Amino acid sequence: MNNGSHSNGHHPNGNRDGGSTDNVHLNIPDRTEETMYGVSQIGIHDLVPQMGYREYWYPAIEVRKLGRKPRRVKLLGDELVMFRGKDGKVGALKDRCPHRGAFLSFGRCEFEGTISCPYHGYTFDETGKCVAAITEGPDSPMVGKLKARAYPTAVLGGVAYVWMGQTDPVPLEEDLPSEFFDSKYAVHVYSKVWPMNWAVSIEQNEDAHFSWIHRFRVRRLFNLEAFRQIPAYWSGMNVVGETDSTMGIKPTVNAAQQAYYPGLGKKWPQHVWWRFRKFPVPGINVKSFSGKPYRSEHYLPSITRVDMGNRMYNRWAVPVDENHTMMFTYDIRKGGSLWDRIFAKLCFHTVVRYWQVKGVNELEDLPVQLYTRMDPKEPQKLGRNDRAIIHWRRKMPLKSRDAQRVWGMSERALVDADAVREEREGLVEVGDDD
Repeated sequence: MNNGSHSNGHHPNGNRDGGSTDNVHLNIPDRTEETMYGVSQIGIHDLVPQMGYREYWYPAIEVRKLGRKPRRVKLLGDELVMFRGKDGKVGALKDRCPHRGAFLSFGRCEFEGTISCPYHGYTFDETGKCVAAITEGPDSPMVGKLKARAYPTAVLGGVAYVWMGQTDPVPLEEDLPSEFFDSKYAVHVYSKVWPMNWAVSIEQNEDAHFSWIHRFRVRRLFNLEAFRQIPAYWSGMNVVGETDSTMGIKPTVNAAQQAYYPGLGKKWPQHVWWRFRKFPVPGINVKSFSGKPYRSEHYLPSITRVDMGNRMYNRWAVPVDENHTMMFTYDIRKGGSLWDRIFAKLCFHTVVRYWQVKGVNELEDLPVQLYTRMDPKEPQKLGRNDRAIIHWRRKMPLKSRDAQRVWGMSERALVDADAVREEREGLVEVGDDD
């Protein structure tokens, strides 16, 4: 248990060198155990892998981006080279030639369905098998024997997916949302690298930041969002509809638009007279797209979904490295008829891509979550609005395929180990109000 002396790099005497502090006004925060640890100290990476869960399929690249040249892709810290194979397949190999270690991504795809090393022209197919050793001649004994490490791949809806696990891959259907396989839906995708840790991007889906970060921007005047009523705060968060691989999130939003804060001696926000539009909540005052009575949902390994009423907004955070994430954003709408598909495509390339993804996520969320602006390794004190985050950090890792296949511990053993850690460190998980 912490005795209050831990300072996380801050020295209580206000002077790192231990020198005199005479005539210096020190404003030293109270760093007692009560103020530092009162609710929950579950760090983001206590159980959640910093580089992501590996025993899953991940989107790697939009197939349209694979042309005559190979593409270098980094997933979960692994450097891959990706190229078009034969019969619509996509190859994903370790970005090192097994002959002399040259980067295959600097090679070329001179022969259909293959990639050739830039150094000696050793050529590999999408399975990693050496099919020709150009500079050693047609009868080279290396052919058929030399093999580059290959990652299992699958292509669906114009996106190439890669299995990153060390165990046998599961069917693609187990890891992708069901709408991706249903012709009744139109699915469009946009991808971009975000300079932030993948876990931060997933946790923020429902963490009560909405009323602060997304309260007002000038561009919201054009779609009338600036006139929508927004609660001043959220009074709690509940996990609902949980399965073996998903968890639903439902905030307790019963606050007024304004609230008086005694510590400030003021109301916040100070002016709300122009907000006359009611906020739609699927399952309450607007029909939901999924039919579920909650808006937000997390899927393992790193998918977050928001029910927008007329569509499903789906983000899949793919870890690149410790501080970067390839964010795949999927827009899911009705696509049963030709008109539905045309309308879905127009909406995606106009409103969704430029208004929501770029305008909201990249201009409002991302700036405060950059690895240069937010430190996920810093000890955190979580409260009632962070119940879903606590659950996601503590419970979902135990349900992961990594825990079942690789970590070598049963869920029960992991739970027991976590309980021991809590008792040792004096940590208490937030429970329901009742």
